[in-house]
Amino acid sequence: MKKIRLSSTIIVLVLVAVFFVSCSKNNSSHIPKNAFVVAVIDGKGLKDLTNNNFLKDNEEYKQTMESLKQESEKLVELIEKTQKNPDELGILLTKRSYAFASYDKEELLYGFIIPINKKKLEANLDMIGSELGFPISAVLSTKNDIKYFADSDMILGWNKDVFIFLGKESGEVDFELLEKHFNLKKDESILANDDFKKFHKNCKDLNLWISSDIIKNINEFDGEVKEFETLTGIDLANNYGHMHLEFAKGEINFTSSLRYNKSIQELDMEKLTENSEALEKFLSKYTDFINICGLNNKYAEEYDYDYDYEYDEDINWEDYQSEFTEEEWEEFLKALEEVE
Repeated sequence: MKKIRLSSTIIVLVLVAVFFVSCSKNNSSHIPKNAFVVAVIDGKGLKDLTNNNFLKDNEEYKQTMESLKQESEKLVELIEKTQKNPDELGILLTKRSYAFASYDKEELLYGFIIPINKKKLEANLDMIGSELGFPISAVLSTKNDIKYFADSDMILGWNKDVFIFLGKESGEVDFELLEKHFNLKKDESILANDDFKKFHKNCKDLNLWISSDIIKNINEFDGEVKEFETLTGIDLANNYGHMHLEFAKGEINFTSSLRYNKSIQELDMEKLTENSEALEKFLSKYTDFINICGLNNKYAEEYDYDYDYEYDEDINWEDYQSEFTEEEWEEFLKALEEVE
């Protein structure tokens, strides 16, 4: 038999390739490109916030665990392990997970995507089923290397890497739809959207991405959308909102941004002026469409925003003066007097 010798250079190149492939897994690839809302939870950042010591001192919790221990010591052991390390369950909550909303055949579809340790998850499910006297595997089906459970309006399943849950407000969710989300091509997934990729690159602990494309995907408003865009020259698609929340030591950092398309950045004021009368009639005629676009300030007029503010009277506001311009500081003092 002829022996094949691999040079150290080739071995290094192979190892580097394997490393980058393993690190490049991006479970957002299971989100369809027509998703209009995506939430990203980075469990790694949130792990440091979890503190289960309060459970140990809770009498009701102690009693519950003692009662459960009489029924199953294995379940109690699993719960205690999961408290120390959430990933022990086999659902990798300390990794990056996703929730999204999109449309499928004109129906609202929502989903959750969570990375898993398949071997550990299935072992724990078998143990839980055995301890409870209910074989969980009996209600699961397997097809094309995907284990799944389906009901009338929801379906969940997993392959070797990831768990996916899909649900609809109405209508059936079948295996075909689930399998499709497991195998989305790049141009079918949210990764085809350049703005989402920029958002994803900047993700912190809790994150939210919103797209205005939903407005153009609701067939009910198809006529209104076309008329509004004709009157204003504004493209209602490809506008986005980014929100990021980061938990740092002793503080919470929140950042947000709105990213408008060129038609809004460079508003055609001449066209708006020319069509102002027709636009006014349009706004008064299509109230449902205006409300969903957030273009109506009627609600601000109807409600009296009268809040009772509570603040620390011992605060020395002058400590914050350096953070204001002179004009802003004067306005702030006036507002403070009104609150007092």
